[in-house]
Amino acid sequence: MDSSRFDNVDDIDSRILQILAADPRAPYSEIAAQLEEAGYEMSTEGIRYRVSNLLEMTTVFFLLDPENVSWEIVRIAVEAVDEPGAKDATFDRLAEMRFWHVVRGIGTYDVYAVGMAPTLREIDELVTAIEEYEMVERVDHIVVTDRESNMDDYYMAPEYE
Repeated sequence: MDSSRFDNVDDIDSRILQILAADPRAPYSEIAAQLEEAGYEMSTEGIRYRVSNLLEMTTVFFLLDPENVSWEIVRIAVEAVDEPGAKDATFDRLAEMRFWHVVRGIGTYDVYAVGMAPTLREIDELVTAIEEYEMVERVDHIVVTDRESNMDDYYMAPEYE
């Protein structure tokens, strides 16, 4: 994605994303009315233009809500051994597993992963399997017992100073 396009996301775009997240089929006239309530006056044509641009920069996810399927969510942090290629091998191995989010980063750990399993026993088996990989030094994990997601914060335009 062109980062300069993301730089142009403003408060109006953020509000449009919030409205569409609540009702993806909201007509432009309804979006205009909600924007006006928030202090932004826009024509439906202007909204259509913004929505078209936003749709080019966003993705659609059809995710099962883990709370509704009663599965356990696990977040895993893995430190690779200090050998050439170990971090890449660790990332590749986790990416092949049934995690739906695997990332490399800079910090205390080399690879982070998030996934789900139907039981705590299966989570324990998953963690044990990762601990047994020769390229892994340490595995820490947490099973999510509660969470709060604030999508309004997610949709807010970033403020840079």
